[in-house]
Amino acid sequence: MSNSLRHLAPEFSTDEAKEIAMKFYNLNEFVCQLPSERDQNFLFQNNQSKFILKISNISEIYSIIDMQNCVMEHINTSSRCLPSLDGQMIITYKNHFIRLINYLPGVPLGNYQPHSAKLLINLGKVLGEIDKSLYEFKHESMKRDLYWNMMNAEKIINTYKHLIINKNHYEIIENILKDWIEFVIPQVSLLRCSVIHNDANDYNIIVTDEENVGLIDFGDLCETFTVCEAAIACAYIMLDKDDPIDAATNLIYGYNQIFPFEKIEIDLIYYFIRMRLAMSVTISAHQKQIQPDNHYLVISEKPAWNLLEKLTNIDSNIVHQTFRSICHFSN
Repeated sequence: MSNSLRHLAPEFSTDEAKEIAMKFYNLNEFVCQLPSERDQNFLFQNNQSKFILKISNISEIYSIIDMQNCVMEHINTSSRCLPSLDGQMIITYKNHFIRLINYLPGVPLGNYQPHSAKLLINLGKVLGEIDKSLYEFKHESMKRDLYWNMMNAEKIINTYKHLIINKNHYEIIENILKDWIEFVIPQVSLLRCSVIHNDANDYNIIVTDEENVGLIDFGDLCETFTVCEAAIACAYIMLDKDDPIDAATNLIYGYNQIFPFEKIEIDLIYYFIRMRLAMSVTISAHQKQIQPDNHYLVISEKPAWNLLEKLTNIDSNIVHQTFRSICHFSN
């Protein structure tokens, strides 16, 4: 399994980033450093345009970076890789792969309010468009044994659940794992698989307004269960909501309009939502051991636990019925 979680993010200084930007891209107007889990991102501008100098984690391999570039080009996103002065899409500097990527203007969903029904429906549509475009996309590196690939969910939970100290929280994780083994594992062979973004969290979703939503950070791209895309996004847009199921229903409705779910996917999506939340808090517990002072790594941990606690008091049968109904499947 990919061990990028064990490799700390690069530690290039601002001066080094400026040197790289000038030498390889003729950019000299530094703006700021942006947060990242395992890479380093430096924001530069040139006249009215902004760019991200992205220094990849030392554990990344060339073919993975190439796949990210190919996907951004394939789906025609506004966020895409730009060539260096000598025409290279990926440069190597001090054993790190470096790219220049168009900056996507807007505000992370986590900092944007309100999360209206219209916004969440449009987010679902954007994710549906991406997955529809990528459904037949192929690349030599798409089969990644990644921590965040939900094909590894059972292994991840079993490996790190002992780090959950709170007894009630541990019981929540155990129940999610039990449901996963009982209801999901026997049916995985029936699920569609494809390359997906795989990390539509509330800080990778960029919002200009209700009708203009984009996605950044393709670092967790992999082939996995197609339904994971919507499930992952639902897990994050449900955070801090008075009615989390309503929020998820809006996103599912929008996604289904563009790239219709199969019935088996809607039957199982709630288990995937809960499992993504379980993976998030469990991996966070592991990451805190490695980088106890890195606030970015655990930014969603408390809201995730609050949501998991709230979901224990919601009748899952009603949730399944709601999701089936919005996609016009019978109960």
